[in-house]
Parts: sequence; structure tokens; C-alpha cells
Amino acid sequence: MLLPPDLNREELLAYVRPLYPNGIFPLGSGWQIVFYAVLIGVAAGVLFYRSPYMKRRRETFAALNGLRCSFLKDGDVSVLAGDLSVLMRRVALFRFGRERTAGLNGQEWIDFLKQTGADLNEQDQQLLAVRAYAPPFSEQDRTGGKHLLRSVQKWLERNV
Repeated sequence: MLLPPDLNREELLAYVRPLYPNGIFPLGSGWQIVFYAVLIGVAAGVLFYRSPYMKRRRETFAALNGLRCSFLKDGDVSVLAGDLSVLMRRVALFRFGRERTAGLNGQEWIDFLKQTGADLNEQDQQLLAVRAYAPPFSEQDRTGGKHLLRSVQKWLERNV
């Protein structure tokens, strides 16, 4: 190659971009966009996971799982119904406000739960209205408690 007489080889090499040893950095514009998009997505996920909404949801379902474990160990439907009623009332007080839910009991409470999405059958209604506040019976039927657990879990998923 012929060089102009006033430029030497070193001056020309100074204008050429140096090669990087690993060939990856600096990233091209497209890869920078991808990198920052992934970084923003991870940061948004962490913030959402640590949000008060998700914390409340995790605590609610942890309490539900604790009640499920104690029911499966002890088998006491009356205690389960009382504890689930307390858990549902706490969620309802937070979600729907004290004015709307604090004075509800008995059939009004059951009707409110149905209005807010609870899928309760007759046995579930009887467990929440009567057995939750009754002393434990000597013979227990676990199927009612298991169905009540499923119904309450569905209601919590809709309302928490």
C-alpha cells in the first residue's frame, strides 16, 4: 500500500480503533439494550416481590398452611373452622374496610362471604356459623374440614 509522503505508519495506526483482547466488550448498542432491559426486569421483580401486597399475601397463605397442617395433625374441625373464620375476617377487614365487615356475624357473615366470592356449601356454612364457636365433638368428620380448607383457599386467592 502506498502512503502519502507526509503521513507515516504510526500516525495512521493511531486513528484505527484498537482491538480488545476478549472481543466482547464494549457491548454493541443492541446488547446494551438487552442488558438494561433484563436489569430493569429483575429490579422490577425484586421490588414486586418485596411489596406490601406480596408480603401480606405470603403471610396470609403461610397462616392458611399452618392451619392446614395443624388440622391434618389433630383433626379438630371445630378449631379449624374457628381459626379459618378469624383468618377470613382479618382479610375481609383489610380488604373491604371496617365499616362494611366489622359488625357481621352469623348468617350475615356467610352472606357477605358468598357475595365476595366464597364457594361455600351447606356443610361449610354450618361449620363457619355454628361449629366455629362450639366445643369440639368427640367424633370428627375430616371431609368437611378438607372441603372448608379448599373453599377458604379459593376465597383467599380471590381477595388477597
